[in-house]
Amino acid sequence: MTDKLLKQHKRLLEQQHKLPYTIKLDGEVFTIIIYTKLNKVAGVTVVNSKDEPATMKEAEAVVNRIQKYNFYFEYLGKRAHVIKERDSIIAEKIEQTQLILNDNTIFGEQMQPTIDELNLAMEVYKQQQRKLDVYQEDITLLNQKIKMQGEILEEDWESAENLSIAFTKAAYAQSIYLEATRKNRKQLAKWFHLHQKELPTEKQKALGKIVSVLSDTNAGLVFDQIISLRPLLEEGLMLDHEQSLTQRAAEFNKEFETHCRFYKPNINKVKNLIRQ
Repeated sequence: MTDKLLKQHKRLLEQQHKLPYTIKLDGEVFTIIIYTKLNKVAGVTVVNSKDEPATMKEAEAVVNRIQKYNFYFEYLGKRAHVIKERDSIIAEKIEQTQLILNDNTIFGEQMQPTIDELNLAMEVYKQQQRKLDVYQEDITLLNQKIKMQGEILEEDWESAENLSIAFTKAAYAQSIYLEATRKNRKQLAKWFHLHQKELPTEKQKALGKIVSVLSDTNAGLVFDQIISLRPLLEEGLMLDHEQSLTQRAAEFNKEFETHCRFYKPNINKVKNLIRQ
């Protein structure tokens, strides 16, 4: 098969779709067509308002803008794909069963600090999850607005940047507290297994419920998935992991906000995909 026929054959396997919004650049409006093959981007075509192919310089600038918008919500997209809204469900289950951990007459002096750390981490998890749910709804509304108006306005870029920063800050605080108290969850389960028969029936049932919710096949699985995405949040940042959790969260907030506001996409990653 000749190179020309091979290229034609490969193109037949492609699917194409036009982005539901345009990009404005130096007063000109550009439309973007994405070609995909096996769910991966195989090519990008940029055309101007006259339906003519953009110059390479224009196409690179437009693709750069798309990369930036995608960067804002890259973590959200991967998290949604992995977690599938189970984070919100788990937060509700913890809210319904966590009260027993406030009973400081159950665990004894040696175990109590472990429970206190775990209890705090669950409060942080729930608090940040409430924020994430609100931000995700706002992001959905923003994307719907852009789709309806058919373009990304200057105010939309500002909203996207602010929502990206807010969502990512909440996600990072959640992930580092979950990671730091992973061992606490296992210690609680072990303690319950050894001491449950010593507890009054009511307390035994209540503690059994939260132990079940936090088990490795329930909340523990979702927590580990959230923790596994932490490197994506830290990508491109220089952070000190030896600090306290509050210091780590504060440092991340400062570093990520600067990184996000001054983010410049690497056009070399997609330059070969641009078609003219």
